[in-house]
Amino acid sequence: MSPAPEFSRRIEAGRLRDGGERVTIAATEGERAALAQRLGIEAMALLEASVGLTPVGAGVVAAEGEVRARVTQVCVVSLEPFEQALEIPLRLVFRPGTEADLVADQTIDPESEDEVPYEGGRFDLGEAVVETLALALDPWPRSPGAVLELPPPTGPAGTGPFAVLARRRRG
Repeated sequence: MSPAPEFSRRIEAGRLRDGGERVTIAATEGERAALAQRLGIEAMALLEASVGLTPVGAGVVAAEGEVRARVTQVCVVSLEPFEQALEIPLRLVFRPGTEADLVADQTIDPESEDEVPYEGGRFDLGEAVVETLALALDPWPRSPGAVLELPPPTGPAGTGPFAVLARRRRG
């Protein structure tokens, strides 16, 4: 059994209005601290989302909105922490069933919205927001203005592993 999500916001699909509705969710300080640890970042000062939820079929809900986050990551060049603001579009379809049902029933279309299975009539919008953020985080973050300065080559020129080939080509 998997652990409980740090930022769970369960929505009952059957209670959504036919025309849809807009939902705004925000993580608490404790949730943000737990998520920062889970995502391997230094800190998270903000995580919120504003999402339009529209029923489009038997238990199927289309979700479209934006995730906003302010995270602190460590620069891979300077090794100094830096904060960045993110605004990430969110487009998903929540569909009743299991992960195995979705995999068996679909062909992969890179242009379509990602489908998220749910069971028991309720889907977890909070966990979908966290997954959207996780995919948007840069795995090799660089702070603005960070420059990687490589040391000058050592040793005499023309002694590298391809020096023989270079001499042959020239001459």
